[in-house]
Amino acid sequence: MSWRIVRWWLAGLTVYVIFLLATFPATYALALLQKRLPDVQLANVSGNIWSGAAQEFALHGQSWGALQWHFDWRAPFVGRLGYRLQLQGSDMTLQGRVAGSLDKLLLEDVRGHLPISRLDPWLPLPAGSVTGRLDLHLNQVLLVKLQPERAAGIVNFTGVSLSWPQALTLGNYQLKLQTQAQNGIHGSFVDTGGPLALQGTVDLGSNGHYRISGTLTSRDPDNTALNTLLGDLPADGSGHHPFHFTGQW
Repeated sequence: MSWRIVRWWLAGLTVYVIFLLATFPATYALALLQKRLPDVQLANVSGNIWSGAAQEFALHGQSWGALQWHFDWRAPFVGRLGYRLQLQGSDMTLQGRVAGSLDKLLLEDVRGHLPISRLDPWLPLPAGSVTGRLDLHLNQVLLVKLQPERAAGIVNFTGVSLSWPQALTLGNYQLKLQTQAQNGIHGSFVDTGGPLALQGTVDLGSNGHYRISGTLTSRDPDNTALNTLLGDLPADGSGHHPFHFTGQW
Protein backbone atom coordinates (compact mmCIF):
# COMPACT_ATOMS: atom_id res chain seq x y z
CA MET A 1 0.00 0.00 0.00
CA SER A 2 1.44 3.38 -0.99
CA TRP A 3 2.04 6.21 1.46
CA ARG A 4 -0.51 8.32 -0.44
CA ILE A 5 -3.28 5.80 0.28
CA VAL A 6 -2.22 5.57 3.93
CA ARG A 7 -2.47 9.34 4.25
CA TRP A 8 -6.00 9.28 2.81
CA TRP A 9 -6.98 6.58 5.28
CA LEU A 10 -5.51 8.56 8.19
CA ALA A 11 -7.24 11.74 7.04
CA GLY A 12 -10.56 9.92 6.76
CA LEU A 13 -10.13 8.34 10.20
CA THR A 14 -9.29 11.73 11.71
CA VAL A 15 -12.38 13.33 10.20
CA TYR A 16 -14.51 10.44 11.48
CA VAL A 17 -13.13 10.77 15.04
CA ILE A 18 -13.77 14.52 14.99
CA PHE A 19 -17.32 13.87 13.78
CA LEU A 20 -17.92 11.40 16.61
CA LEU A 21 -16.62 13.84 19.21
CA ALA A 22 -18.60 16.74 17.79
CA THR A 23 -21.86 14.80 17.85
CA PHE A 24 -21.26 12.70 20.98
CA PRO A 25 -24.70 12.67 22.68
CA ALA A 26 -24.88 14.43 26.02
CA THR A 27 -27.00 11.60 27.45
CA TYR A 28 -24.04 9.19 27.32
CA ALA A 29 -21.62 11.60 28.98
CA LEU A 30 -24.13 12.61 31.66
CA ALA A 31 -24.86 8.96 32.45
CA LEU A 32 -21.18 8.59 33.37
CA LEU A 33 -21.32 11.78 35.42
CA GLN A 34 -24.37 10.67 37.40
CA LYS A 35 -22.61 7.44 38.38
CA ARG A 36 -20.06 9.59 40.20
CA LEU A 37 -22.67 12.06 41.50
CA PRO A 38 -25.74 10.00 42.39
CA ASP A 39 -27.39 12.96 44.16
CA VAL A 40 -27.57 14.85 40.85
CA GLN A 41 -30.44 14.08 38.47
CA LEU A 42 -30.95 15.47 34.96
CA ALA A 43 -34.15 15.00 32.94
CA ASN A 44 -35.05 15.56 29.28
CA VAL A 45 -31.46 15.98 28.13
CA SER A 46 -30.74 17.20 24.58
CA GLY A 47 -27.73 18.29 22.57
CA ASN A 48 -24.15 17.03 22.77
CA ILE A 49 -21.16 17.38 25.04
CA TRP A 50 -20.25 20.74 23.48
CA SER A 51 -23.64 22.41 23.72
CA GLY A 52 -26.80 21.07 25.27
CA ALA A 53 -29.51 21.40 27.88
CA ALA A 54 -31.49 19.54 30.49
CA GLN A 55 -35.03 20.72 31.11
CA GLU A 56 -34.69 19.82 34.77
CA PHE A 57 -31.70 19.78 37.10
CA ALA A 58 -32.32 18.28 40.55
CA LEU A 59 -30.06 17.98 43.58
CA HIS A 60 -30.99 15.67 46.47
CA GLY A 61 -34.43 15.39 44.92
CA GLN A 62 -35.00 19.17 44.83
CA SER A 63 -35.59 20.70 41.39
CA TRP A 64 -33.51 23.79 40.59
CA GLY A 65 -34.76 24.48 37.06
CA ALA A 66 -33.35 24.09 33.55
CA LEU A 67 -29.60 23.72 32.91
CA GLN A 68 -27.72 24.78 29.77
CA TRP A 69 -24.06 24.22 28.97
CA HIS A 70 -21.73 25.48 26.25
CA PHE A 71 -18.08 24.59 25.76
CA ASP A 72 -15.90 27.63 26.40
CA TRP A 73 -13.89 28.07 23.22
CA ARG A 74 -11.64 30.60 24.98
CA ALA A 75 -9.74 27.68 26.51
CA PRO A 76 -6.60 28.21 24.40
CA PHE A 77 -6.40 31.75 25.76
CA VAL A 78 -7.14 31.07 29.45
CA GLY A 79 -5.19 27.81 29.61
CA ARG A 80 -8.06 25.69 30.99
CA LEU A 81 -10.76 23.61 29.32
CA GLY A 82 -14.15 24.56 30.66
CA TYR A 83 -17.85 25.11 30.15
CA ARG A 84 -20.24 28.00 30.53
CA LEU A 85 -23.24 26.93 32.59
CA GLN A 86 -26.59 28.62 33.15
CA LEU A 87 -29.21 27.42 35.61
CA GLN A 88 -32.64 29.01 35.29
CA GLY A 89 -35.51 28.33 37.67
CA SER A 90 -38.82 30.00 38.42
CA ASP A 91 -37.31 31.89 41.38
CA MET A 92 -33.60 31.92 40.59
CA THR A 93 -30.85 32.25 38.01
CA LEU A 94 -27.19 31.25 38.21
CA GLN A 95 -24.44 31.34 35.62
CA GLY A 96 -20.69 30.90 35.56
CA ARG A 97 -17.69 29.06 34.15
CA VAL A 98 -16.70 25.55 35.31
CA ALA A 99 -13.35 23.90 34.63
CA GLY A 100 -11.38 20.92 35.91
CA SER A 101 -12.64 17.60 37.22
CA LEU A 102 -14.79 16.36 40.10
CA ASP A 103 -11.61 15.96 42.16
CA LYS A 104 -10.53 19.56 41.51
CA LEU A 105 -13.28 21.84 40.24
CA LEU A 106 -12.77 25.54 39.54
CA LEU A 107 -15.78 27.87 39.39
CA GLU A 108 -15.27 31.35 37.96
CA ASP A 109 -17.45 34.43 37.38
CA VAL A 110 -20.40 32.97 39.29
CA ARG A 111 -23.29 35.45 39.17
CA GLY A 112 -26.96 35.18 40.00
CA HIS A 113 -29.60 35.17 42.70
CA LEU A 114 -31.71 32.61 44.55
CA PRO A 115 -34.02 32.53 47.57
CA ILE A 116 -32.44 31.59 50.90
CA SER A 117 -35.06 28.84 51.21
CA ARG A 118 -33.11 26.94 48.52
CA LEU A 119 -30.51 26.30 51.22
CA ASP A 120 -32.95 24.64 53.63
CA PRO A 121 -31.33 21.18 53.29
CA TRP A 122 -28.05 22.61 54.61
CA LEU A 123 -29.40 24.93 57.34
CA PRO A 124 -29.65 23.68 60.96
CA LEU A 125 -33.21 25.02 61.21
CA PRO A 126 -36.69 23.74 60.33
CA ALA A 127 -37.49 24.09 56.64
CA GLY A 128 -38.86 27.53 55.77
CA SER A 129 -37.49 29.19 58.92
CA VAL A 130 -35.43 31.76 57.00
CA THR A 131 -36.60 33.78 54.00
CA GLY A 132 -34.83 36.36 51.87
CA ARG A 133 -32.63 36.48 48.80
CA LEU A 134 -29.00 35.64 48.02
CA ASP A 135 -27.11 37.60 45.36
CA LEU A 136 -23.83 35.98 44.31
CA HIS A 137 -20.84 37.83 42.87
CA LEU A 138 -18.09 35.22 43.15
CA ASN A 139 -14.91 35.70 41.16
CA GLN A 140 -13.51 32.28 41.97
CA VAL A 141 -14.27 29.16 44.02
CA LEU A 142 -11.99 26.11 44.07
CA LEU A 143 -13.48 22.78 45.19
CA VAL A 144 -11.12 19.88 45.93
CA LYS A 145 -13.13 16.65 46.22
CA LEU A 146 -16.18 18.95 46.57
CA GLN A 147 -14.62 20.71 49.60
CA PRO A 148 -14.08 24.50 49.21
CA GLU A 149 -10.39 25.40 49.33
CA ARG A 150 -10.32 28.87 47.73
CA ALA A 151 -12.95 31.56 47.35
CA ALA A 152 -13.07 35.23 46.43
CA GLY A 153 -16.13 37.38 46.00
CA ILE A 154 -19.21 38.82 47.65
CA VAL A 155 -22.53 37.33 48.78
CA ASN A 156 -25.39 39.71 49.63
CA PHE A 157 -28.31 38.63 51.83
CA THR A 158 -31.35 40.84 51.21
CA GLY A 159 -34.62 41.04 53.13
CA VAL A 160 -33.72 38.33 55.65
CA SER A 161 -36.60 37.32 57.93
CA LEU A 162 -37.34 34.56 60.40
CA SER A 163 -40.57 32.63 60.78
CA TRP A 164 -39.19 30.39 63.57
CA PRO A 165 -39.04 30.47 66.55
CA GLN A 166 -41.10 33.63 65.88
CA ALA A 167 -41.77 36.00 63.00
CA LEU A 168 -39.00 38.59 62.79
CA THR A 169 -37.54 40.95 60.19
CA LEU A 170 -33.75 40.95 60.51
CA GLY A 171 -32.36 43.09 57.65
CA ASN A 172 -29.72 43.01 54.93
CA TYR A 173 -26.19 41.60 55.18
CA GLN A 174 -23.02 41.18 53.15
CA LEU A 175 -20.33 38.49 53.24
CA LYS A 176 -16.92 39.14 51.65
CA LEU A 177 -14.79 36.08 50.94
CA GLN A 178 -11.06 35.85 50.33
CA THR A 179 -8.42 33.13 50.34
CA GLN A 180 -5.66 33.24 52.93
CA ALA A 181 -2.26 31.77 52.08
CA GLN A 182 -2.11 29.16 54.84
CA ASN A 183 -5.49 29.36 56.59
CA GLY A 184 -8.05 28.46 53.94
CA ILE A 185 -11.01 30.75 53.29
CA HIS A 186 -11.75 33.84 55.40
CA GLY A 187 -14.97 35.79 55.30
CA SER A 188 -16.13 38.98 56.98
CA PHE A 189 -19.81 39.80 57.25
CA VAL A 190 -21.63 42.99 58.24
CA ASP A 191 -25.19 44.24 58.14
CA THR A 192 -26.09 46.80 55.50
CA GLY A 193 -29.34 47.93 57.10
CA GLY A 194 -32.15 46.58 59.23
CA PRO A 195 -33.24 46.04 62.84
CA LEU A 196 -30.49 43.51 63.69
CA ALA A 197 -26.90 44.80 63.63
CA LEU A 198 -24.37 42.07 62.85
CA GLN A 199 -20.59 41.94 62.63
CA GLY A 200 -18.52 38.79 62.43
CA THR A 201 -16.11 36.51 60.65
CA VAL A 202 -16.16 33.02 59.20
CA ASP A 203 -13.08 30.85 58.63
CA LEU A 204 -13.05 27.60 56.70
CA GLY A 205 -9.91 25.46 56.72
CA SER A 206 -8.79 23.13 53.94
CA ASN A 207 -9.67 20.19 56.23
CA GLY A 208 -13.32 21.31 56.32
CA HIS A 209 -13.17 22.71 59.86
CA TYR A 210 -15.10 25.97 60.21
CA ARG A 211 -15.32 28.71 62.82
CA ILE A 212 -18.01 31.42 62.90
CA SER A 213 -17.97 34.22 65.45
CA GLY A 214 -19.34 37.73 65.86
CA THR A 215 -21.78 39.94 67.72
CA LEU A 216 -25.48 40.77 67.43
CA THR A 217 -27.15 43.99 68.54
CA SER A 218 -30.68 45.34 68.30
CA ARG A 219 -30.92 48.83 66.80
CA ASP A 220 -34.44 49.47 68.07
CA PRO A 221 -35.12 49.39 71.82
CA ASP A 222 -38.86 49.29 71.04
CA ASN A 223 -38.63 46.14 68.88
CA THR A 224 -40.06 43.83 71.54
CA ALA A 225 -39.93 40.62 69.50
CA LEU A 226 -36.27 41.06 68.51
CA ASN A 227 -35.15 42.20 71.96
CA THR A 228 -36.92 39.25 73.57
CA LEU A 229 -35.14 36.84 71.22
CA LEU A 230 -31.75 38.43 71.89
CA GLY A 231 -32.50 38.45 75.61
CA ASP A 232 -32.18 34.67 75.61
CA LEU A 233 -28.57 34.99 74.41
CA PRO A 234 -25.52 35.83 76.54
CA ALA A 235 -24.57 39.54 76.54
CA ASP A 236 -21.36 41.38 77.26
CA GLY A 237 -21.01 44.58 79.26
CA SER A 238 -21.74 46.82 76.26
CA GLY A 239 -25.07 45.19 75.46
CA HIS A 240 -23.75 43.20 72.48
CA HIS A 241 -24.56 39.51 72.13
CA PRO A 242 -21.47 37.50 71.06
CA PHE A 243 -21.75 34.14 69.31
CA HIS A 244 -19.23 31.49 68.38
CA PHE A 245 -19.70 28.24 66.44
CA THR A 246 -17.24 25.60 65.32
CA GLY A 247 -17.76 22.39 63.39
CA GLN A 248 -16.83 20.25 60.44
CA TRP A 249 -18.08 20.93 56.91
